[in-house]
Amino acid sequence: MLVPGDRVLVAVSGGPDSVALLGALVTLTEALGVSLCAAHLNHGLRGEESLRDQRCAEDVAQRFGVPCVVGVADALHRGSNLEARARQQRYAFLSGAAGEQRCTKIATGHTMDDQAETMLMRLLRGTGSDGLAGILAVREGSIIRPLIECSRAEVLAFLRARQLPFCEDSSNHDFRFLRNRIRHEVMPLLAAISPTARRNLAAAAEILGDEAAFLREHDARLLAVALAPDGSLAVPALVGAAAPLRARLVRAWLRERRGDLLGLSGTHFRAVVNLARGSRPNGRVRLPGGQWVVREYGCLRYPGGEELPVVETEHLLVPGSTVCLQSGWRIGAELESFGEDWRRPMDLLEAVADAAAVAVPLVVRTLRPGDRIQPLGVRGHRKLQDVMVDRKLPLQARRSCPVVELDGEIFWVPGVVRSNRALVTPATRSTVRLSAQKTGVAGT
Repeated sequence: MLVPGDRVLVAVSGGPDSVALLGALVTLTEALGVSLCAAHLNHGLRGEESLRDQRCAEDVAQRFGVPCVVGVADALHRGSNLEARARQQRYAFLSGAAGEQRCTKIATGHTMDDQAETMLMRLLRGTGSDGLAGILAVREGSIIRPLIECSRAEVLAFLRARQLPFCEDSSNHDFRFLRNRIRHEVMPLLAAISPTARRNLAAAAEILGDEAAFLREHDARLLAVALAPDGSLAVPALVGAAAPLRARLVRAWLRERRGDLLGLSGTHFRAVVNLARGSRPNGRVRLPGGQWVVREYGCLRYPGGEELPVVETEHLLVPGSTVCLQSGWRIGAELESFGEDWRRPMDLLEAVADAAAVAVPLVVRTLRPGDRIQPLGVRGHRKLQDVMVDRKLPLQARRSCPVVELDGEIFWVPGVVRSNRALVTPATRSTVRLSAQKTGVAGT
């Protein structure tokens, strides 16, 4: 955890574990060749009690002659995931303080009891092996937990022997928090069945942690193959992975896309796997916080917040003008003479019509239920929705795709299909050339 020359930022809440951590490290600084700095974040959630904890942390640090950095957190509204949101604030503060104080390591006071409790909490939430690994002794190479193999009883004995003051957090007895119910109700029952329950759970977490570290390296290799340059996940790669690795691959992908997995559980990862394995080429899975994973045929995307259909009003288009849509599409029309140098459209992002058969203005709009088109080379009409499905156009792209009407009938859907209307013939004298561009399409 430590090497000579390290400067360690010790997170001190004022509670018994963190005070014992600071006291223990102070006794070891000379032997280990390290220096210390304490840090305390006042969350302000418990009024005067929060101030009492801050004073305790400052007094203990002063007693040991260790500088102490104090921060005041932004107000947190009570509600779901309060503990998780406070933890995020705390680690952000510790990371910033470590940088300011030029600390190479951050030490927190997690104990063997915390490890056992965390493992049970995550088991109840349906976590996988990574979650059951619990609290890592060393995380990201810089966050260390020197007391992770010490029991809470050993911590209290150390404090009594050194006559070190500490504060009791009244919220530790609030049974609205799952951890407190496990600590005060479940763990005593397990200890009655097996006196070594805490140590055994912590040992199991350590074993699973080693296995999880090995599997994460394998996850990274799988993800490197399955991840597209645009950040989407290839459905064939996910479905083709061994069954026990599919949820892990989704987990690794979402961590890469989101930056964290806050609020997610095994249920969400399995739902994404089922989305990929299902027969529907389009679909979505809701994640906490109004976020989604969306399937678009052969890939999964994480757009974050809910994607809403783009609703466009009708736009009129005449030769010599351009229409710009909210969805990012830009459609232009130009009048051209028809001769030997006439150029055929390169792809379906262009359409050319006989000017004599074009009644202006044309109408540009988005898809409507029941829209039909007579595709080029087809005798009858088809539902435009079916044409788009055949072309494997993703659901969100369908909702925002522009449609160009000619005389009340659909003439052209950029990038998808052109109708049989207004075809160029040897008798054509002039043409209307329509072109469409969108960011990321056709080199734009």
